[in-house]
Amino acid sequence: MMGVIQQLREQAKKLLEEKKVDLVIGFGQGTELARTTPVFIDSPEGVSALTWGPFCANNLAKYLIDYKNAPGNVAVVVKGCDSRSVIRLLDDNQISRDKVVIIGVPCAGQLEWQKVAAEVKPGAGLKETADNGESFSVKTDAGDYSFNKKDYMLHRCLVCENPNPVISDITVGKELPVKNYEERFAEVSELEQMSTEEKSAYWDKQFSRCLRCYACRNVCSVCTCQVCVFDQMLPMWVSKRTNLSENTVFHITRAFHVAGRCVDCGECDRVCPMDIPLRKLNQLSPLGEFKPEDPEEFM
Repeated sequence: MMGVIQQLREQAKKLLEEKKVDLVIGFGQGTELARTTPVFIDSPEGVSALTWGPFCANNLAKYLIDYKNAPGNVAVVVKGCDSRSVIRLLDDNQISRDKVVIIGVPCAGQLEWQKVAAEVKPGAGLKETADNGESFSVKTDAGDYSFNKKDYMLHRCLVCENPNPVISDITVGKELPVKNYEERFAEVSELEQMSTEEKSAYWDKQFSRCLRCYACRNVCSVCTCQVCVFDQMLPMWVSKRTNLSENTVFHITRAFHVAGRCVDCGECDRVCPMDIPLRKLNQLSPLGEFKPEDPEEFM
């Protein structure tokens, strides 16, 4: 993928040199081989920090909110799923289209860094990655590895229907074939077959592990309130009059707040330290659809 990385750096350098943007938000190599970190580049000389590959799982679109009132323009590197977040931010009037330059990169999927780290020799340095169709090859200074996509890729990537950015000003790399997956909502369909009592028991068990670290909220591109209800002391967002746990109230409230706006980027799933399957909760949201025959009068 060195060709894509080189193109990405060239485009970022050109934008900065021509003063079309004052900042480029992209991916940089992290402290571990299988992880990347967001980088914020404000000079042409800094573009050498940009990278691309199957470890660029972060959705960088949320950072655009931090710069919406800053002078000048901002460029951001996005995958297909990230680009849906950009559209959501535009629709919610959280960012201005004329202040954002979108650098789209077709994405063949992202590997789960934990699984890769468990296979690669500790301390190994990354040299190069390549997409081989059914697998990714990872070359390091301690040897070469091959990772089958079916076994090592993030689940959201296995059923991704937007490998190419749906909005971009500059596209780096070749577009990828688009597939439709019947099993995309298989897990949700399985949940829908449960009774109300079974669903309640399932989610109570999941939410009982929640640390309330708020990582899901912080990473969510549609959680854009300047003051979050969960940071407020008055009025209290938890009432002693409910028989629900605080964890359950938190997650159900957040599900209602993003209802109809979730872009299914899967970031809440990815960042949860307790592996709570939050993507299942938001894929078919409680207020995400309307049916004319709905019996509720308020609808």
